[in-house]
Amino acid sequence: MNTETLSRTELIVQGGHNVIIYNEAKKLKAEVILNNAQGVGKHYKDLDVSMDGADLSYVRSLGPESQTLHVDVCLDKHGEPVKLVICKNASPFVNVEKVSQENLPEKELEKQLLKSSLSPLHGYGIYYRDFVSSSGTIGISVCNLDLSFEKKCLFAGLDFSLSLGDKVTIVGDNGSGKTTFLKLISGIEEYTYSGSVVIEGRIAYLPQHFEDVSGDDLAIVTLLRSLYDPDIDEFLTKPHKPFASEWLQELNTLGGHETFKQANHIGLSTDLLKMPFKFLSGGEKTKVMLCALSILEPDIILLDEPTNCLDWRGIEWLESFLKNFDGGVVMVTHDRSLINAVSNRISELSPHTKKFTHFKGQYKHYVEEEDKRWQRQIEERKHQEKELKKLTLKANQAKGKVKSRIVRSGTDRDKLSYNNKEQRAQKGVNRAFAQLSDKVEQLTDDLVDVIPERRHISFDFEDSPAFSASILNIEVSKVSKSFESPLFENISFTLSKGDRLIIQGPNGSGKSTLMKIIMSLIKPDEGSVTISGNAKIGYLDQEQESLPLDKSPISLLKKDSSINATDANAITNLRNFGIYTWHDLKNSLRTLSIGCRRKAQLCQLILRGSSILLLDEPSNHIDFPSLEFIEDALLTFPGIIIAATHDRYFTEKVGTRILDLADYKA
Repeated sequence: MNTETLSRTELIVQGGHNVIIYNEAKKLKAEVILNNAQGVGKHYKDLDVSMDGADLSYVRSLGPESQTLHVDVCLDKHGEPVKLVICKNASPFVNVEKVSQENLPEKELEKQLLKSSLSPLHGYGIYYRDFVSSSGTIGISVCNLDLSFEKKCLFAGLDFSLSLGDKVTIVGDNGSGKTTFLKLISGIEEYTYSGSVVIEGRIAYLPQHFEDVSGDDLAIVTLLRSLYDPDIDEFLTKPHKPFASEWLQELNTLGGHETFKQANHIGLSTDLLKMPFKFLSGGEKTKVMLCALSILEPDIILLDEPTNCLDWRGIEWLESFLKNFDGGVVMVTHDRSLINAVSNRISELSPHTKKFTHFKGQYKHYVEEEDKRWQRQIEERKHQEKELKKLTLKANQAKGKVKSRIVRSGTDRDKLSYNNKEQRAQKGVNRAFAQLSDKVEQLTDDLVDVIPERRHISFDFEDSPAFSASILNIEVSKVSKSFESPLFENISFTLSKGDRLIIQGPNGSGKSTLMKIIMSLIKPDEGSVTISGNAKIGYLDQEQESLPLDKSPISLLKKDSSINATDANAITNLRNFGIYTWHDLKNSLRTLSIGCRRKAQLCQLILRGSSILLLDEPSNHIDFPSLEFIEDALLTFPGIIIAATHDRYFTEKVGTRILDLADYKA
């Protein structure tokens, strides 16, 4: 690019923004003055400049107010503009409305500035930010992204894009970087990376957990604070008591009717909204945040495992909301039924290539295409290795000819003629050797990465005392439980070998409580639980409270006196459960993803020889390949399985009986 010919050019681009392009130290630089409502009056200087479809002569030929160009502002990881991309458009942008600061009411200006991409990131349960769209488009563009933590490379040359209407599910092995990618896009974490990340539009991110939320606030207050509305924030500072008549009256003038309407649709009763947020179940907390998200109406929604704790009513509401949402969606989820209902693209993040592979369509299509792709990769790798072997052999033969010609002595009478022939031959051999060596090197670099195939998980417990008894059963008789109010009453069922019971029910209906009663961790108010013979119970708790986070997955199995695994045995079993990188095998569980911890815990339960498995939300956080293998293994489990889950796909595949606690509500 010749920067000498452009001294200083001022023009108005699409959106009504003022741009000044000038030379500084033989480099193009730019100033931008934003003139839209979101960034009115903001002035940014010393931006780098690049051009897309335009050149300097074209820019110089434009009238100052032609508005035939649009600009993309590239932000750094702190949300500050660092680069201006000038793009040529086929037709001029018309009817540009300039919004001056004087024309905005004070309150409206406060709202617009609050929702500016260049204002601080808002984070109270939901993380919200408005990235100013200078081009008038909404979307995400990630190009050639590289990101590493210490010695672990997460992304290498990663590309990703999202437009309005795209509903993308990110899948991949646990620890491959799915949550990290969402945090990078949302801006809640500051990572050092290389590459380009461009975001335009209002973006809202719902994380897995809500540690930043004050648990002492009432649920309704938490919901209202998550709307990031200055009027509502001011309203919450007033001394009115929540749900008092004057409080409700004023809230309704600020849109309170819509808030309570959405809360009712998602299954949040007034009684729940009156409770402190910290006393809500995990699913009820998620419902509060989803309700706020639906009222915020962002352009782009980022969701990290939104259905993990939701009950069926919450999942159905979320499914309907996302299907009708006309913006862009990026979600990390292991709910295959939700993916089938909502997604129009699946982006698989590979821990091997460190990149995305994109698949159009739903989960079933993804599984079929992924299997076909894997088979193609195997065949391509075999062909490459065969070709590499041939080229290596030819290169070695050419190298041998070079050496043999160097040591051979001539006997030709015409020494000069002989030497000329020899030199030409030598050059030809050297050239052939160099070409073959280049091909070998290039083919080696281009070898297809094939994801290693996992072995099927198998159960071999026939000699275990826990399985040797002719009769293995659980009898639950007229069990009832209350805390501050009745939870459930008169639950009775009997299970024997081969039974796989699925416990369902709304959030807070007592699913985890019933499992703890069966485990004798909680006493029932009435009724009894009888477990036969030498039964050995393994319990996968939802919160992983019993997991020693200071241990690595390998040491977890080695130090367990019920297992006493060797290094080799521990590694083999953990890899079968989907933990196969050295980083994940050897590092402490505290540093690993929740999915990796869950797989290690489940592997431990199986290797202990448990004849009865109590699984609280077993599919939560586990990647699809591992989950498919684990489900297939559970289908052959010779004992009894009781699983509390909202996963519809898991229920249909694994369950043989269903117990709905809604039928036992006191």
